[in-house]
Amino acid sequence: MKTVTITLPEALDREAADEARRRGISKSELIRLGLGEVLPAELATTGGDLWTDLAGFARADVSTEAGEIDRTLYGP
Repeated sequence: MKTVTITLPEALDREAADEARRRGISKSELIRLGLGEVLPAELATTGGDLWTDLAGFARADVSTEAGEIDRTLYGP
């Protein structure tokens, strides 16, 4: 497993915590389940690189190098 840090609005975080508690799972597991619902099935089974697969959605000068997405979104 890989650890990923995400930013959520407080209300969404509370809703996620409540739903995870209701299901008896962690928020991490809830988020994994949610991603599994929206990502193409072949990524889940082949271990595709989502950032590389989505690289064409942004400007041509945006790379998929580590940290590039954050630098593009939030600045240097």
